[in-house]
Amino acid sequence: MSRYCWRVRATDTAKAERLARELNISPTTAGLLVVRGYTEPEAAYRFLNPSLHDLADPRLLPDVEPAVRRIALAIERKEPVLVYGDYDVDGVSSMALWLTTLRKLGVPAESYVPHREREGYDLHPNAIKAARAIGARLVLTCDCGTRAHEAVDALNAAGLEVIITDHHEPGDYLPNALAVVNPKRADSQYPFRELSGVGVSFRVAEVLLRARNLPLNGFYNTMLELVAIGTVADVMPLVGENRILVKYGLEQLHQTKRVGLRSLKQVSQVKGKPTPRDIGFAIGPRLNAAGRLEDARLALQLLLEDDPTEARRLAELLDKHNRDRQKYQEEAVREAIAQVESEGQTRHRALVVHSPNWHHGIVGLVAGKLMNRYYRPVVAVTIEPDAGIARGSMRSIPELNLTELLAVMKPICTKCGGHAAAGGFAVPLERFETLRQTIFEFANQRLTEEDLIPTLEIDQTLEPSAVSMRLIQELSLLEPFGNGNERPLFLCRGVEVLGSRVSQNGRHLFLKVRGEGSVVYDAVLWDGGDYPIEPGTLLDLVFDPEEDTYNGYGAVRWVIKDFEELV
Repeated sequence: MSRYCWRVRATDTAKAERLARELNISPTTAGLLVVRGYTEPEAAYRFLNPSLHDLADPRLLPDVEPAVRRIALAIERKEPVLVYGDYDVDGVSSMALWLTTLRKLGVPAESYVPHREREGYDLHPNAIKAARAIGARLVLTCDCGTRAHEAVDALNAAGLEVIITDHHEPGDYLPNALAVVNPKRADSQYPFRELSGVGVSFRVAEVLLRARNLPLNGFYNTMLELVAIGTVADVMPLVGENRILVKYGLEQLHQTKRVGLRSLKQVSQVKGKPTPRDIGFAIGPRLNAAGRLEDARLALQLLLEDDPTEARRLAELLDKHNRDRQKYQEEAVREAIAQVESEGQTRHRALVVHSPNWHHGIVGLVAGKLMNRYYRPVVAVTIEPDAGIARGSMRSIPELNLTELLAVMKPICTKCGGHAAAGGFAVPLERFETLRQTIFEFANQRLTEEDLIPTLEIDQTLEPSAVSMRLIQELSLLEPFGNGNERPLFLCRGVEVLGSRVSQNGRHLFLKVRGEGSVVYDAVLWDGGDYPIEPGTLLDLVFDPEEDTYNGYGAVRWVIKDFEELV
């Protein structure tokens, strides 16, 4: 089979032995720490025992002092503040954090959530009317604004002051805001660049509370869950400070006092202590569904709701929007795959699919699904004949940095932006075919056929007998797993298949396997029903071990990621 190019990470045995000895952990876990860059005992100990005390001084964030001074002035004056955020989960959780904090401090803060279709991403001049409606002179952005030069100038001209809290890459120069708090600024002294938008908001609010000599325990206990949700949903790397914030945030989410989150966990069927996977596949998509198909204010309202009946209604409404989103997405993906196959697009090293039937809110998801299926950059486009434009969303593989492609696309498009892995654009319909050919040509020149084979990073080669419940328990010390801190993958060679069956629906493959000198293990290859493997076959298996509690007792199960049949 082998759908991937396998690459086993090299480890330093001497350093692993030292960690195992000094931290009293198994050689396997010590080896995992070393290959992930934690080679010194102190750094490895901090990774295994994350603490909020390990967070950097938030006063190192650029412009945080003028930002806090101006917000403090609003508190003293009881002055209305307009909180303007993005419509995704990171933006909505940031707004919930600021609205809760400011209102508790006596500020009559109100929110403005831009509409994906009508206004699109980033600070919009519509904020002027919204600010005037509530008598605000200060607009506080979260998860947006770093590149909103024209909008900031418009707000300034209207007599409004702007504080930007954001985490997106700045351009060559910053907007003329009162403060631009962003750890990615070139002049930032803050040691961790990869905070989410809500992570930046959290740290700025922390400086505000410290400046007012207010206790932080209550703030941590109610806001860290929002930081965890926004950070995971925005697919930020779960390393450094993000891992600390998410670990503590998941603990708070488990016992959340937010009525809306309790209802959302119930309709999402999140039971027990939540994991990043629960956020990524259950909580996050439901919060995001509002902004994709309807109005992101529903998600914000849920996060702030105190009434159990209304919270349940909102949670069920978000759940319905998510089911609708899934239906639209599945239909669009089927149409996109048919288009790729009928046009023979796989001869190119990028794919461009388009339709007038697709809701703009789901084209990014369509691009992501096709990218995973075909392992090449994908552009999914909504054609809008009445408006005379095509609006697209892009997803890329690590082998092609989209910022380079976006620079080539910019002269053709009316709107164009993004980062290495994702982007978006708008282009007049008469230029769409030119753009399409430009994307094909760029990818065909920059990528090789070898680039289109995904790499599977394997942490270690193991003897089958080393796979045990103790190993699984030690691996839990490396949690939370997610982007940048993936679940460890192991390679066992020469494993014999003793039993094989396909699930009733034909989708999944279940095996009984045994290595030399080991006990018999259960193994599963999800969506592997098309790979029937006969008993007696010898395999090299790449897998991650998990505790299988389906039958009510803990047993070791191998979750297979890839295999190679030995002949």
